[in-house]
Amino acid sequence: MRLRLMLPFCLAALVLAGPPISVALDKPVQSLNPLLLAREVEAQVVDLIFDRLVALDDHGAFVPQLLESWEISGGGRDILLRLRPGLTWHDGTPIEAEDLVATWRMLSLPQVLKIYDVVGVRTMDSLVAEGPLKVRIRLKQPRASLLTDLYNFQPVPRRSYILGANPLQHPLNYTPIGSGPYRVLPGAQARDIQLQLWSGYRGPHPGRWEAFHFRVQPSDQVEYARQLKAGQYHFGNLDWFRHYLLRRGAFGGANLISLSSPAASYDVFWFNCNPKRSLLGDPRIRRALAEALPWEFLGAQRGLRAGRLASCVWPPGNWAHQQAVESLPRLERAAALLDAAGWRLGLDGIRHDAKGRALRLVMFSAWSYSGRDSADAFCEALKKVGVEIDLRRTPIDEPYVLSTRGEGDIWDYAWNTGLDPDNESPLFSSDGVKGGSNVTGYQNPEVDRLFLEGRHELDPGRRQNLYFRINELIQKDRPILQLTYGAAFLAADRRLRGVGFNPLGQTYGYIPGRRGWWLEM
Repeated sequence: MRLRLMLPFCLAALVLAGPPISVALDKPVQSLNPLLLAREVEAQVVDLIFDRLVALDDHGAFVPQLLESWEISGGGRDILLRLRPGLTWHDGTPIEAEDLVATWRMLSLPQVLKIYDVVGVRTMDSLVAEGPLKVRIRLKQPRASLLTDLYNFQPVPRRSYILGANPLQHPLNYTPIGSGPYRVLPGAQARDIQLQLWSGYRGPHPGRWEAFHFRVQPSDQVEYARQLKAGQYHFGNLDWFRHYLLRRGAFGGANLISLSSPAASYDVFWFNCNPKRSLLGDPRIRRALAEALPWEFLGAQRGLRAGRLASCVWPPGNWAHQQAVESLPRLERAAALLDAAGWRLGLDGIRHDAKGRALRLVMFSAWSYSGRDSADAFCEALKKVGVEIDLRRTPIDEPYVLSTRGEGDIWDYAWNTGLDPDNESPLFSSDGVKGGSNVTGYQNPEVDRLFLEGRHELDPGRRQNLYFRINELIQKDRPILQLTYGAAFLAADRRLRGVGFNPLGQTYGYIPGRRGWWLEM
C-alpha cells in the first residue's frame, strides 16, 4: 500500500518538458464531454482530461482512480463508493458525491442517449450521496458487469454541465472542466486540440509529458504521408496498405516505426432493418446479402494485413467470443434465397418483387485509400445476382452520421467493442432503438431478454452461454454483416516512448496509457 500511495508523487517528479506530443486524428472531434463518447476519436482525447471511477492497470486489473475504495454487500446489491479526499475539478471546485449522482441522472436524458448510451451506468437502479465523499448504489439484482460499469463512469461537475436540448452545442464541449492530469488550452475546436499538464492534479495517475497536440490529419492520404515523414506527427493511424509498406521499409524515413495490435473491433456493414425506411427490413433479403460477403477478396489481402473473417459480435480475446465454423458464403445461395423471398430476376438484370419494386439499395462507405475495397467487391458480387447497389463514397465519419439518421440502406464503418459484452446491448436491443444507439432498428424480444439476463448472471459459464445464444440470433437475423476482426495499424516517431496497448488493443484507456508517453530528446 505504501508503494501505491507514493507512486503518483514519484511519477510527478518525472514530468518531462519538450515539444507537445503530436497525435493525428482520423476525423473531427464532436465533443470532449465524457457523456457523449460515441466514437473512439473523442474517447482517446477525453482519457487524458477526465479520470474514471476505476481504471485498468497494464495487466488488465481494475484499480481505483477517482475512488479510494468500494465495498460490495447485500449479495451484490449494495455498493458503497468512497471518493478520494482532496480531489478537485480543473476549475478548483471539489469533486463530490453529488457530481456522481448528477452524472448518473444525465446519462438517462433522451438527448444524451441519442448520442451515446453508457448502458451499464444508466441502468443502475439507485445512486444516493451520503455526505460529500460517499455514494451508495442500490441494485434490484446483482450484476456481473459492475466493475466494468465503474470503469465506464467518468463523472462531470454538476454545476457546469447542465445539458440543453442539443448537448453537442454545449459551450463546454471544447472547453471541458475535467478531473484528469491534462487540461484543454483555449482555442480548441473540432480539428485542433492542445492539452497542457495540469499542476493541480492530485489523483493517483498523473501525466509524464508536458503537453499533447491533437490534429485532424489531411483527408488526402498522400499529404498525410508527407506530413508523417516530415515529423509533423509523432503518432497516428495508417491504412493497412501504407502500414504494410512501412513494415517493408518502402514508406517513411528513418524517423518512423510501425506498430500494430489486434483490436477488439471489426469491419462491418450495418443494414437498415426499419421496414418503413428500407427493403432490408425483410430479414430474408439480409440473409441473402450475407451470402455476398467478399471473402475471396478479403482472403487475398491476408498476405498484406492481419485479418480473419468475423463470425461473432465479440472478437477473439473477449470471453464471450464464440468460435464458430460456418460454411463460406456462396452467391448461388444468395440467388436461391432471393428467389424464395419472391424477388425474381427481370429482363433489366435487376430483381423485382410481386409489387414491381426493384431491388435497388443505397450504400454509404468512406473513400477508399487503396483502390478497390471490400465495399466494391460486395457490390460487384450482388450485381451478379440482380441486386443493384448505389455505392456512395463519403468522408470517413459520414457513414456513421447517416446511420444515426436512418438515411440509406447499408452503412460501412468499423465498430470497437467494450470490455464487457453488455456494452454492446444498445446496438441490438429494443431499448437501443428508443434511445437512438441501435442505428439499424433491429429488434428481437429474445435478444432483449438474453441481454438483460446476461447483465445479472453471476455464474461465468452460464453467462457465457447467454452471449453465445445472443450471437447466434444476431448471425441468423443479420442486422449486420461482419467482415474481418480489426487490428490497429499505427505509425510512431522513433523517439516516442511508453506506447503500449490495453486488452481492447487501444493505446489509451488504461494506466499508464498515454499518460506515460514521453519523447526521447
